[in-house]
Amino acid sequence: MQKMRPPNIFVASPPQQPLENQLNLAQEILSVGGIGTKTIDGTFQYGENVVRVYVRELPGPIIPKWFGNLRIDVLEIGQITAYQNRDRYRPVVCGVSIGHPNIDAGTLGCLVEKEGNHYILSNNHILANSNKAIPCDPVLQPGRTDGGVSPDDNIATLEPYKEIDFSSDFNNIDAAIARVGDTNQTFVRSEIVDIGTPISTPCSVSLGQIVRKSGRTTGHTVGVVEDISADLSIDYGDQSAWFENQIVVKGVASDSPRFSDSGDSGSLLVDKQTFEPVALLFAGNEFGLTVANPIDLVLDYYGVTIVGTKGADA
Repeated sequence: MQKMRPPNIFVASPPQQPLENQLNLAQEILSVGGIGTKTIDGTFQYGENVVRVYVRELPGPIIPKWFGNLRIDVLEIGQITAYQNRDRYRPVVCGVSIGHPNIDAGTLGCLVEKEGNHYILSNNHILANSNKAIPCDPVLQPGRTDGGVSPDDNIATLEPYKEIDFSSDFNNIDAAIARVGDTNQTFVRSEIVDIGTPISTPCSVSLGQIVRKSGRTTGHTVGVVEDISADLSIDYGDQSAWFENQIVVKGVASDSPRFSDSGDSGSLLVDKQTFEPVALLFAGNEFGLTVANPIDLVLDYYGVTIVGTKGADA
């Protein structure tokens, strides 16, 4: 007996080629998809079928509103990557796989500086193994689960760090830094994969702000700030910790609603348009929510500044 298809799934032969020829696939247009369901703010609008056109970012190139009798739905999906962020990089760049030798892997958020020295910034649970590491422990690039081994892949040494409080008290950051041997960016550079060099000065975070990040697992993604003062219990596997005044982000690309996934911890969130730092990613859940520390709290605690470019107002 023929199996029935699930409801609300529309199957048809997609008219990609004629439309691709019509659009001439401008550089900003990543691909022309098939016939799908229209989405508004990531929510499916069942009952209206459209031809999907995927672009790197909005506003994009001028695209017709109709193809034949079908509406064209333009979707922003960012840059789709083949998870190259898990590779070994020399020189090292930000947004790629790193980790303490005793963890699987996380993400190198950004390069920071203090008193003429350079450090890499990520989470405590990535660089310091959730309080189990000791200062001067090595940091690998790539992380262990991506093939990193010590001492061949050592890129930095752990500095004294703020411990995560697993008692009844609250936390506001899950962050650590590790010192890099050189200060002229010949070994570790400030560029973030698929983003570029961030602005050195953070911006104020606001509800509805559109942000982006590049992480070890999901690469470059775009999200919207949904909460700027969340109080949450964070599960670290064998124990939990309470965090206050955290930033919550949700993905906005309909084809990739998850802004982050396991292994993206440590990623730097920047404003989508200005590239100003916003937050340090450290947690998420199965419903597609991402939690991040306000970046100014992280920088203030360690007394560091981000190695980046000067903003327009600098």
